[in-house]
Amino acid sequence: MLSVKTFVCNELQENTYVVYNESKNCVIIDAGNHLKEEDEYIIGFIDRNGLKPIMLLNTHSHIDHMMGNAVFAKKYSIQLAAHPIEKPLYDKVWMYAAAFGIELTKDRCLTPTINLNDGNVIKIRDDELKVLFTPGHAPGHICFYDEKDGIVFTGDTLFYRGVGRWDLPGGNYAQLEKSLRETLYKLPDDTVVYPGHGPQTRIGDEKRNNPEITM
Repeated sequence: MLSVKTFVCNELQENTYVVYNESKNCVIIDAGNHLKEEDEYIIGFIDRNGLKPIMLLNTHSHIDHMMGNAVFAKKYSIQLAAHPIEKPLYDKVWMYAAAFGIELTKDRCLTPTINLNDGNVIKIRDDELKVLFTPGHAPGHICFYDEKDGIVFTGDTLFYRGVGRWDLPGGNYAQLEKSLRETLYKLPDDTVVYPGHGPQTRIGDEKRNNPEITM
């Protein structure tokens, strides 16, 4: 069974997730930690609980979801995995940080070395996260679905009563709507949603009540 610890990070209040199980292996999803205090807080949780990070996962390459990757890669000698469409953006992200009012040095950036495509499975000992391709907010956006425990990490595709912006470079409303209707909204209604920003929700609740895109 997977357990989830949420950390709200950086100026944009992004959700960083440490996902682990009884084996003590863990993955870090969307490492958005930016300040030294945020780095230390997450590392403290991992080390106090005897967890062993095995991989960094990114739903997409937007700056608020990746500022802590290099910190954990260096600390735990682990690699970053993301959709290959997003890979070229990681080399440039530090250059446009100022446009978001964020100071970011190049040494905090990390380029993915593991490709994740739709249907791939990330194993955390006896548990699995399945990759779901959900473009729209970003061209190579992916989500991570744990069917056994009924949880999904949706990044910026789906929020509580909202969806990710589609007016940023690479965004596309038609793709976003398709990703929701044909992928995320096809998951069981009681699936717990862990979004990139804001509180948890459930798939069924959003299908009925999301003001942006409903079934």
